[in-house]
Amino acid sequence: MTKTGGRGRDGVEVPFVADARLELDELLEQLVERIRDVQNTQGRLRGLLRANLDIAQGVDLEQVLRQIVSASRQLVDARYAALGVVQDGHLARFLHEGMDPATVGRIGGLPEGKGLLGALVDDPQPIRLAEIAEHPASAGFPEDHPPMHSFLGVPIRVRDRVFGHLYLAEKQGAAEFSRDDEEVAKALAGAAGVAIENATLFDEARRRRDWQEAMTAVTTDLLRGAGRDQSVRCLADCALQASGADGAAFTAPPGDSAPGPRVTLGFGLLEPWHGRSVSPIGTLAESVLDSGEPALVPDPAGDPRTAAAVGAVPELGSMMAAPVAGNHGLHGVLTIAHRRGSDRFEGADLEQFAAFAVHAGLVLDVAALRRENEQIQALEDRQRIATELQDTLIRDLFALGLSLQGVAARNTNPDTRAGLAAGVDDLDRIIRAVRTAVFAMEPRPDRD
Repeated sequence: MTKTGGRGRDGVEVPFVADARLELDELLEQLVERIRDVQNTQGRLRGLLRANLDIAQGVDLEQVLRQIVSASRQLVDARYAALGVVQDGHLARFLHEGMDPATVGRIGGLPEGKGLLGALVDDPQPIRLAEIAEHPASAGFPEDHPPMHSFLGVPIRVRDRVFGHLYLAEKQGAAEFSRDDEEVAKALAGAAGVAIENATLFDEARRRRDWQEAMTAVTTDLLRGAGRDQSVRCLADCALQASGADGAAFTAPPGDSAPGPRVTLGFGLLEPWHGRSVSPIGTLAESVLDSGEPALVPDPAGDPRTAAAVGAVPELGSMMAAPVAGNHGLHGVLTIAHRRGSDRFEGADLEQFAAFAVHAGLVLDVAALRRENEQIQALEDRQRIATELQDTLIRDLFALGLSLQGVAARNTNPDTRAGLAAGVDDLDRIIRAVRTAVFAMEPRPDRD
């Protein structure tokens, strides 16, 4: 028996050689498969690095979140991807990719964080499923929702808190997501947490700068001597510009002219509030006036203090109210609001807004004091002018009149005497007019 050629002298295939060839073919197939795995791994690593770079370069939080959703979908070959932002144990926002607008429109509202998504919020741990329906927390899908079977969810942490979750569904080319898919998603979530923190810090710095500019604008405008109504309008307008809100309103506290709080200014989204009386019991304005503390209302429709406000403005969304307080009491309550479905105010926004309102209250005090000083100065100027008129001008006019009368008495020409008499009469009229003006300029005591 010989191994050469793989056949014996009689031309019959030698079994040993055939087995060796079979093993070699299998080894080659395994080698090719491993090469493909290495290539796929290298491709994923390159994709992950590109995704990390793209995400890390973003400074706009909205843009960063959408890049995270898009990158996660591509990296694990998912048909659908979403990112849910968690606030106070609930889904506050839901960004998604993979569904066409028509499908989204038919489905209606976005998820509220119930079922499987709610389970992830309650227990933020990675989860990988071959069949969503088999999970105990699964609550099914709404009507017109596309079918989904395989699922992968990983939390996104920003330092020591859960910012949200990545949701991936319908693995392409396989029945379910692999462990490698889970590791890639976790790695992306880690990079996303850092990028979100950076974008959040940048956004906070930008908002702080905007509020500082608003404070400067308020100080500049109010100290130009504007009246009360103009000052309030300037205050509300600066707050609107700094916050990016859709509407603003100013509620004056009870006074002599109004037994209860009253909205003296409302524009933008809150224009329907303008001129409305505010109930002194159970309203947001009453709460802020009574406590002297700012308030944030994420969902006015679900807050009893803002039920009447939503009735007047049904599209009312997230809103904030802060007291505008001076050294001698409250000037009123400043309120700003977003339109429902748009941006939401957060705790950092309330902090900046409250600081702005405190600053505005002090500036209103200074502006009022300046107006009072200007009024006092004007009265003093009028008094000085009246005194000078009384002591000098009228005296001189009297002297001139007496001199003319003396000249007329000594003159024998009838025409000249008549002209001098007319001049004296004119001087008398001028003296009476000056006396009337002086009397009007002199301050008189207030009468009950």
